[in-house]
Amino acid sequence: HQRRSRTGCIPTGYEMLLRAAGITSVNYARFQDDFDLDVNLGRGRTVPRNNFISVAAAVRLKYPFLHFEQKSFAKGKDKVAFIDACLARQRPILLSLTQLRSGRPSGWHIMPIVDAGPEACLLLRFVRKDGTPVTEWINKSTIAEIHDKYEGGKEIAFLKAKGLGRAGLPDQ
Repeated sequence: HQRRSRTGCIPTGYEMLLRAAGITSVNYARFQDDFDLDVNLGRGRTVPRNNFISVAAAVRLKYPFLHFEQKSFAKGKDKVAFIDACLARQRPILLSLTQLRSGRPSGWHIMPIVDAGPEACLLLRFVRKDGTPVTEWINKSTIAEIHDKYEGGKEIAFLKAKGLGRAGLPDQ
């Protein structure tokens, strides 16, 4: 469950990747609190600090064996091709996607891709407090179109760490 809906999607997403990878040497009870760099946003601070790189750096300071990487894309078709390549290798990834309300951009959301087919990806939008996941299928062509049409939402993040195999899963 994402504790802070306004600011915590990156630390929550990173936590989800670690859980999916079976990493046990992390304090999950404090993870979102420790790595939400914008926890005080709106209380005297107005410039957001959370992004894939800044949160990854904070995680790495505390857990040097963990390394999150991000990749940015100029074109939506390249982003979708990278998504497909990661999913083919069973590498868990986080997608940054511009959110639309009434056809207009309204910020970004960071979500894990939890399943995919040839034409669409299943995104984990959020997890309710009771543990119920809320998911949404989105066409890959829509991901590419949103990417190309709007500013922001150009990145994907994934886990690379010692002791993890090529797929981002623990070595057996």
